Amino acid sequence: MSQAYHVEDEVQRRAYDAGLMRRLLGYVREHRAWMILAIVLLLLASLLSNVVPLLLMWSVDLYINNPDRLAVQAEAGPAAAAQLNTLIEGDLHGLLAMIGLISALILAEAAIRYLQLLLVAYVGQKTMFEMRVGLFQHLQTLSLSFLDRHPVGRLMTRVTNDVEKIQQTIVTGVVQVASDLMTIFVVLGFMFAINWRLACIAVSPVPFILLVSVIFRKYAHHSFLEIRKKIARVSAYLQENVSGMRIVQIFGREDTNYEHYRSLNASHRDEWLRQIRHFAIYFPAVDFLATLSLALIIFYCGSQILHLGHAVSGVASVGTFYGYVSWSEKLFGPIRAIADRYNLLLEAMASSERVFQLLDTPPEIQNAPDALPCNHLDGAVAFQDVWFSYGADTDPAPPPPWVLKGIDLTIAPGERVAIVGHTGAGKTTLTNLLSRFYDVQQGAVLVDGIDVRRYDQVALRRKIGVVLQEVFLFSGTVEENIRLGNQEMSPDRVRDCAAYVNAATFIDRVPGRYQYHVGERGCNLSTGQRQLLAFARTLAHDPQILVLDEATSSVDTETEALIQDAIGKLMAGRTSIVIAHRLSTVQHADRIVVMHHGEIRESGTHQELLAHGGLYRTLYELQYKDQDHR
Repeated sequence: MSQAYHVEDEVQRRAYDAGLMRRLLGYVREHRAWMILAIVLLLLASLLSNVVPLLLMWSVDLYINNPDRLAVQAEAGPAAAAQLNTLIEGDLHGLLAMIGLISALILAEAAIRYLQLLLVAYVGQKTMFEMRVGLFQHLQTLSLSFLDRHPVGRLMTRVTNDVEKIQQTIVTGVVQVASDLMTIFVVLGFMFAINWRLACIAVSPVPFILLVSVIFRKYAHHSFLEIRKKIARVSAYLQENVSGMRIVQIFGREDTNYEHYRSLNASHRDEWLRQIRHFAIYFPAVDFLATLSLALIIFYCGSQILHLGHAVSGVASVGTFYGYVSWSEKLFGPIRAIADRYNLLLEAMASSERVFQLLDTPPEIQNAPDALPCNHLDGAVAFQDVWFSYGADTDPAPPPPWVLKGIDLTIAPGERVAIVGHTGAGKTTLTNLLSRFYDVQQGAVLVDGIDVRRYDQVALRRKIGVVLQEVFLFSGTVEENIRLGNQEMSPDRVRDCAAYVNAATFIDRVPGRYQYHVGERGCNLSTGQRQLLAFARTLAHDPQILVLDEATSSVDTETEALIQDAIGKLMAGRTSIVIAHRLSTVQHADRIVVMHHGEIRESGTHQELLAHGGLYRTLYELQYKDQDHR
C-alpha cells in the first residue's frame, strides 16, 4: 500500500491546513453559485442589522434628545409653548417613522437570514451526501486485505461521524465565519465613521481577546484530536461486540466486556470534560473583556456628557452612547464566535484528514489498463508455481510465513475437483486467489489460459460462483437475496432456481414465501436454509466456475441430503472446486487434491488415494474409525 492507513486512528497534530481546506471546498465548488448567493445575503443581512444602531442613535439625538426642543423648553411664555407643541409633534412623527423603518429592517433581515439558512442547509446536505456516497463507493473497491487490517467500527465512523463533522464545520462553519467577518468589518466601519476616538476605546480589549484565543486554541486542538480518536475506539469496540454477541454470551464475557467498554467510554468522557474546562475558562474571559469594552464606552460617553453639561452631537451624545453600546455587543459576539469556530475548524481538519486518508488509499487489487471483459469462460483453471502470504505486500519486514508454497494445479473445464486437508493447509486461500480477492506474490493463476490479473475483476467474479460455509444474507426478502440486485432477473427464474436446488421446499412454508423477510444475516433461518438460499442465488447468476467452501458442514442429515442433491445439480456442466473437511462429501469427485502446510501432497480419486496409503488415508481413517468400531 502506497499510503498507510493508521490503525490506531492517529492523525498529525497540526493546525489549519490550507491544502485540506481547498480539497474540502472542492466539494462545495459544484454548488458555488448557491454559496455566493448565501454570502451576498449574509452581507446584506449584516448591513441591515448594523443600520439599526445608527437609526437608534439618530432617534435619540434628533427626536428624543432634540436640542431645539430642549432649548425651547427652557424658555417661558405662550409663544414658546406653541413652538414647543409643534416641535413635540414633529419629534413624535419622526420617532414613529424611525420605529417603522427599524421594524421594516428587522423583518427584512429575518427574511434574508431565513433564505440564507435554507441555502446553506441545502448545500451542506448535498455535500455530505456526495462525500458519503463517494466514501461508500471507494470502500467497495478496496481489497479484502484492507478490510482485514481495519476494524469495521472505525470505517463506519469515517462514513458517519467524520463526514457529519466536516459538513457541520466546513459548509455551515465557513458561511458563519464569513458572516462573522462581514459583521465585524461592517460594525467597525460604522463605529469609526461616526466617532473614531470612541471606536478606538471600544476595540481596545480586542488584542487581549486574540491572545486568549491563541492560548485556548493550543489546548483545544489537542483535545479535539483525542476526542475523535477515542470515540473511534468506542465505536469499533461496540461494533465488534454487537457482531460477536453470541460468543460473548456463550463464554460469559458480559461483565469483562462491560468493564472494558466502560473504560473506553470513561476515557472519552474525561477528554470531553477536559475540553469543557477549556471552554469554561475561555468564554468567561472573552465575556469579561467584552464587558470591559462596554464599561469603557460608558465611562467615556458619560464623562463627555457630564463635563459638557448637555448632549453634543459628534462628540459623545446620548444617542452615540446607545449606538456604540449596541455596536459593541454586535462586535464582540462574532469575535468570540470566530475563535470558537476556528477550533471547530481544527476538529474538521482532523476528521477530514482521516476521511481523505481513506479516500486516498488505493485499492490493492486493480484492473489492468487493457483489462479483458471475460464475457464467456470454458472453465479451465490452472495454478502455476503459486506462492502466497497474507500481508507480504503491506508488511514485508519481517517476511510473513508462506500460506501457499509452489502450488501447481490444473483443472480441466467441467472437472469436479475436491480439495481436502487440515485447517490452515491453504484450501480457502486457493479460491480467494482464483476470485482475485488477493494477488499472488509469485507465480500465476490462470483461467482459460489467461492470468486472472488480465481480466476485469468484476466481470471475472461474475463468472465464479462461491458458496461459503458461513452464508451471508442481506436484510431483505428471500427474492431480493436470490436476485441480489439483478433487476433484469425475472421472478420466474428466481422461483425456478430455488425449486431446482430444493430451496422451494422451505420457502413455500414461510409467511409470504418469496417476500419473506429474512432479517439481518438471515438470523431467522436455519443454517441449512441459508445454504439452500445460497445455492439458489449462485445458480440464478449462472457462473461457469463453482466454488463450494465447506458448504455442507454444520447441518443435519436430512438437510445434508437436500444440499448434496442441490450440489450435484449445481455442479452439472460447470468446473467445480469443492473444499471440505468431511470426506464423505467428496468421494465422488473426479479428483481429490490433498493439501498440507501450503503444499499439494497427493492427488487422485478416492480409491487411488486410499490404495496409496498416504495422508488422505490417514485423514479418512481418523474420520471413520469410530464408525468402524460400531
